[in-house]
Amino acid sequence: MNTTVQEIACKSVELDGFGSATNDAWFDQHTAPMDGEEETEVHPYQAAALKAYLKGDSNPSETAAIMAKPHDTEKKTDLRECVFGIIEDALFELSESHTPALVALIRELNQLQDEEDGELVWTGLMSFGHSWSDGWKQCHWRKALATRDPATRAERCAAHVHQAFGEASCVMAALGPNSEDGLLPLSWGYECISEALECQDAVWDFEVPAAAVWIKVAGERLREGAKKDEKCWALKREGRLWPAGPMSMDRWNFWLKRLKEIEGTGKVILKTA
Repeated sequence: MNTTVQEIACKSVELDGFGSATNDAWFDQHTAPMDGEEETEVHPYQAAALKAYLKGDSNPSETAAIMAKPHDTEKKTDLRECVFGIIEDALFELSESHTPALVALIRELNQLQDEEDGELVWTGLMSFGHSWSDGWKQCHWRKALATRDPATRAERCAAHVHQAFGEASCVMAALGPNSEDGLLPLSWGYECISEALECQDAVWDFEVPAAAVWIKVAGERLREGAKKDEKCWALKREGRLWPAGPMSMDRWNFWLKRLKEIEGTGKVILKTA
């Protein structure tokens, strides 16, 4: 009898390149031409700029100016997709030690002005948040995870938590006036934490550590939201341990208590997840 489980396609649980070393091979893999389609990767001068930046040899503004420079008759749309493509890959694949620098570069690119007219270089183009969401925020990831080899679970968990760190870092790097504005929306943090700590059927070994990362990185902003009863779509879901409604200090304290309780039984959770 064939008991093989067919994998469900989902980038959110893939390990593509996760844990890669920041070496020449990684940059070569992200340099055009790639797979016969030059448009899918950055030009050599852009890869070289990012490499120098991650080594500490240049600053965010210098690197952003080089990476946003068109090649020949290249369109802004194509350029933007390639540039953010390599940075998104770096944010997911490379060591967490590079995350602060990558986040600073993303912020610089988002606010980079055209030398001729002073307008934002990528005005009107899809934001980094939309691009990241399309690639990494797939709602069926739990079902897809169940179809993956259990032997890879620990590494996939590490990738999931690493992703949460990158997202929370982006949120805190450029905060907006509400939970939907900014470099990335704070609502993603509300969603991550509420699903981990308010749902009894959470994927404990993945979601609880990710929630803990959000609380650690964005805790100050989350507390501000609690003090002003911030509203968010992610907090309006019914059938959970906390009633649907706005953020509050009571809810914040419940999260902290719940996290402590779960972490206190962590060994059991990891064995039974």
